[in-house]
Amino acid sequence: MHKKASLSLSINAIVILVLAITMLGLGLAFTKGMFGKLSSKLTVPEPDIPATADDRIVLPSEELTITKNKEFIFSVNVYNDNFVGPVSGTLNCPDQGGAAGFQIPSAAQDVPAGEDKGFKFIIPKDKVTQTSTRICVLSFLGEDEGSGSESKQIVIAIK
Repeated sequence: MHKKASLSLSINAIVILVLAITMLGLGLAFTKGMFGKLSSKLTVPEPDIPATADDRIVLPSEELTITKNKEFIFSVNVYNDNFVGPVSGTLNCPDQGGAAGFQIPSAAQDVPAGEDKGFKFIIPKDKVTQTSTRICVLSFLGEDEGSGSESKQIVIAIK
């Protein structure tokens, strides 16, 4: 009953285990790096929902979710039913629940009568520093005298 155990088998098993764990780690790092590069290159186009005479201000969603301390860009389509001259847009979020309010303008542009155009709004990261939920107003106004205006309430959740 005097058997000599072979150490070479256990040393081989340990070497194979270490190599397998190393290869697994390298494979995971490579996969994560490739998907990270790929996801930064992918952009999903915003849905192009046309504004109509019945629904003059159209957003992809009535509630926007913004990440705290990050810039946020969104588009709004506006239908010209009563604007005269260039149309300018403003996003106005008043002070709410201790969070400071902000007002964001959009570039003015000509919107031909009976057509819709897209307006982009950029909310800078310094405006969204506190977690909160706000009720904001999107307003559009024709710049010439006698021009009409349109507005719509939206909810902005900063998380």
